[in-house]
Amino acid sequence: TEHKFSDAAGRVLPDAFLLKNGSTARDLAFSIHSDIGEGFLYAIDAGTKRRLGEKYALRNNDIIKVVYAR
Repeated sequence: TEHKFSDAAGRVLPDAFLLKNGSTARDLAFSIHSDIGEGFLYAIDAGTKRRLGEKYALRNNDIIKVVYAR
């Protein structure tokens, strides 16, 4: 059975990744795919629309979009 994650408004989130405490935005990129990690440019916080660098320390319940070069 597949679990779907949703935000507070009940909207289903497309993907969820569980990472170790202390993981960075770049660690998230590599957990998606090695090419995405290698091409990492920056991440965007979906809630605040703030641009995040590769060393941004992820926090519980962060919703992050990864931007990368192909």
